[in-house]
Amino acid sequence: MSLFGSGKSGEEKLQERVAKALDEMGVTVESVAEKDGAVHVGCFQGSSGLTSHKNLSLTMEGVLCFLQNNGREIVDVKVNPCGSGDSIMSQLVTVLYR
Repeated sequence: MSLFGSGKSGEEKLQERVAKALDEMGVTVESVAEKDGAVHVGCFQGSSGLTSHKNLSLTMEGVLCFLQNNGREIVDVKVNPCGSGDSIMSQLVTVLYR
């Protein structure tokens, strides 16, 4: 264990954030493989570790790449702040995919 960090590389932390986001969306390899032509929605909340735009962007990129690499088409992506004013500490990311 490290005194000043988790001892994990940036890549490992990113993979964990992407895996957590996909889990929050309810997306698995099995569910993505079952294509039915319908539009589906998945949401995940970026909080604490995702408050930086760079971390949020990298996490969203990972989620979108996972979906596209598994044959899904991205229809729309929205990022909405949760909270108001100075208390905005997280973002709700909504992904529509077919």
